[in-house]
Amino acid sequence: MEVLLDTGFIMHCMRKRIDFLDQLEEAGLKVQVPREVLQELKDLKKEPYSSREDHAIINNALEMLSRKRVKHTSIGQLRKDFWLLKKGAMGYYIATTNSLIKRRMPKTIDILESKGRVQAHVGENEA
Repeated sequence: MEVLLDTGFIMHCMRKRIDFLDQLEEAGLKVQVPREVLQELKDLKKEPYSSREDHAIINNALEMLSRKRVKHTSIGQLRKDFWLLKKGAMGYYIATTNSLIKRRMPKTIDILESKGRVQAHVGENEA
């Protein structure tokens, strides 16, 4: 089964020092990241309000995604949120912090901050 990563998910896990890539792979999930998410991370570094900490987090995230050779995919012409909803409906796990998307997805990845872990979650309509 495959999981798609969103920018907010990556940033949140990096801030909390959660090794999400290894945990997702250990759970048997194949991780994919849209090229548009990678570009969004690069663009965040250029924002005038980005802190040094954000720069370091983004650099570490980009380096980790590159080092682990995470598969890249492309969203195409759709907006990212609609694309994630479409892929979620096709059976992909969606790793996002966007609560609106999470509520509509049958398969999500939850962040368990207190345990420093991520966990696959299957909603009631999918079980």
